[in-house]
Amino acid sequence: MSSTTSPPPSAEEIVASPAVEGDLNAEMRRAAKPFSRTTLVLAGLVVLAIAFGGGAWTHAAFGSSSSSTPARPTGAAQGGQQGGTGQQGGGFRGAGGRGTTGTVDRVDGTTVYVKTAQGTDVKVSTSDSTTVGVTQQGKLADLKPGATVVVQGQAGEDGTVTAQAITQQAAR
Repeated sequence: MSSTTSPPPSAEEIVASPAVEGDLNAEMRRAAKPFSRTTLVLAGLVVLAIAFGGGAWTHAAFGSSSSSTPARPTGAAQGGQQGGTGQQGGGFRGAGGRGTTGTVDRVDGTTVYVKTAQGTDVKVSTSDSTTVGVTQQGKLADLKPGATVVVQGQAGEDGTVTAQAITQQAAR
């Protein structure tokens, strides 16, 4: 039984033979586009999703909401109802669960005009069922166990809050 095998081509034969059968330009264009249009669109969508997720995480970690704007400890009034015991961050609820924090501009009958930190004037209507609490400047010694307080400040990595203001709510 005999088999015929051809000897491997020499280096000269390899160099002399064409590298590509057919159109070299078309072969080069195909090789220059490693990603299809679909792959590029999907990659762009992944980048957008990651950017959105990163922005949402950053806002959750470092952002603040308008209802937790620190209130002034003296001379400030809050419109709407006071939040429940243990509620953090200001806890003043009006229509839709939002609150208003600012300084009293003027009181006209049953209407209070509040100027917000952004400089806008908010008209606050009251009724006989509206509760009003007035706080006054105090010291740490004035805080008693069992009192309900609202603390505004920045939480550290270990969970300790550095207080900018502590406001004791009136007893109910």
